[in-house]
Amino acid sequence: MMGASLGSAMTAPLPTPFAEPSGMSFAAPPATPDFKPSHCVNAELLLSTPLTVVVRARLDYFDEQGEPQEQEVALVISRSRCEGDHPYWPALLSAAQEHWHRCPGRARRLCACVDGEWQTLLAAQIQH
Repeated sequence: MMGASLGSAMTAPLPTPFAEPSGMSFAAPPATPDFKPSHCVNAELLLSTPLTVVVRARLDYFDEQGEPQEQEVALVISRSRCEGDHPYWPALLSAAQEHWHRCPGRARRLCACVDGEWQTLLAAQIQH
C-alpha cells in the first residue's frame, strides 16, 4: 500500500493540562505526492470480520485530576468504507471522531497505527 507519513502532526506540541482545548482539529492526510483524501490507508488491524475492520488506535487525554493518560482504543469501521482490509481515510477519521467524543477526560490526541507508525488523526486545539 502507500507510505503514509504525518511527521509534522506527530511532532506538534500537545496542550498542557492548564490550556483548555477549544475543540479538535483533524490531521492532514498522509503526505505522499500521489495520496488523495479518498484513498485507503494501511492501518494496523486488531480484528477483521466479514462486516467490519477494527483499527488499533491510542487516545491521549487528561483525567479528572489533570494527569496525562493513555488508553488503547479500537476504531470500528464498516467494510463498505474500506478497500479490502484497508479503511478509506475519511472512514478512519470518522471512527476516530466517535472515540474522541467518548473520552473519559479531556482528549489531547488520537492516533492510529498506520504503516507501522503512530499517526495523529485528531488533536486538541489550544485556546489562546
